[in-house]
Amino acid sequence: MIIVRWKKTINGVKYYLPSNLTLEQKAIYVHIIDWKRKNITTERGMYKGHEYDAIFPNDTTIPTMIYGPIIPVWEEMQRSNFAYKLHKFAYHAVSSQTACINLFMPLLLSKDVDRILPMIPGCPSNFSKIARDKLFHGFCFEYWGQDIKQGAGVLNDHSQSAGTDADVAIAYYNIEGKLCLWLIEHKLSEKEFTICGAYKSKANKLKTNCTQYNLISITKEPQKCYYHMIGYKYWDTLKRNLDIFKGSIGIEGCPFKDGLNQLWRNQILALALQETGIYSMVTFSVCHHAKSTMLDKSINKYKALICGNRMFSCFTNYDVLNIVYKLNHDLQEWMQWYKDVYYF
Repeated sequence: MIIVRWKKTINGVKYYLPSNLTLEQKAIYVHIIDWKRKNITTERGMYKGHEYDAIFPNDTTIPTMIYGPIIPVWEEMQRSNFAYKLHKFAYHAVSSQTACINLFMPLLLSKDVDRILPMIPGCPSNFSKIARDKLFHGFCFEYWGQDIKQGAGVLNDHSQSAGTDADVAIAYYNIEGKLCLWLIEHKLSEKEFTICGAYKSKANKLKTNCTQYNLISITKEPQKCYYHMIGYKYWDTLKRNLDIFKGSIGIEGCPFKDGLNQLWRNQILALALQETGIYSMVTFSVCHHAKSTMLDKSINKYKALICGNRMFSCFTNYDVLNIVYKLNHDLQEWMQWYKDVYYF
């Protein structure tokens, strides 16, 4: 017999939800589940012996939540050298990875992309046009520099189970005709960025270093960090770019052991890619759901740490929709579909 622990009644409607959702997460879940029930199926899926509304039944195929008109191109991409690895919960209606595809792929395939991108907050100021001859028609997902250095990648941290990557990579030419790259991390319902795997690791026998030593101390002696001990190049790259990380944020110990860890690693990836010389400039942004303020604390601390350096920026999915609404008519059908699923 299946025992359902997380049954909740919201506005007279029953939902089967995870038990530890914040109010903001719950609002996102309920909206997307309502859309799923209306447009796909009312059936629930299973996880660890429990039913959940946000999970599709076991026989559901991955493209179920992907915007229909882009599926042929999505399938082409998945046969290319820039196929991305599906997340464990890609069959989840509230999958951030799938939501990322639904937000960016139609936009990046649009003939008007060169007009739209510069209007997005955080778009590099020197953007001229998307580089259609690079990556997969100018972009790809889950990018870790696989076209530059195979194996463990530029940070020596890439494997089947680990590694730093950007949810979206957009190759573009700047106003001087030089090749550049814009990396974007996408968040849908997450209440925090990924915390430090080295700090969590059971193999790390020196966890006190993480709370005892600060950024400068670890930069001078990177062997204090377990990431460095296992060969990851994070601190090597940071040391060459230490002038960027000069802000004061009032965190004791390593500032990257908690929510700032993912922001830092993505920034370090951007810096390492830029150092290869393939790209003239590499910047990094976060795109999050406009109704979620849960990430603001970490974003603001990270901005303070880098003293507001323009190599990092953030924007919301609603920012993108507002720009498309003003500038493009070919994307209106997609925009209405996306709003039905993710906008409330």
